[in-house]
Amino acid sequence: MDLTPEELQELLIGKDYPNEIRLNPAAVVTNAHQFLTIQFLMVAKHKGDLQRCAAWQRLREFYAATTENN
Repeated sequence: MDLTPEELQELLIGKDYPNEIRLNPAAVVTNAHQFLTIQFLMVAKHKGDLQRCAAWQRLREFYAATTENN
């Protein structure tokens, strides 16, 4: 996935999501709107290599979890 934060935000914001989204065996998102808002804010404030940003990694997991089998 070679998307910019802006492109990923365009793809994810404003959609309806289920009540629970499993990102990985240890993480479940229960409020997608709040999760996305916070993660994108953290990405915007990150300085340096985006690949080393934990919020960016979580957003990538969210994208993968919500686009599987679509």
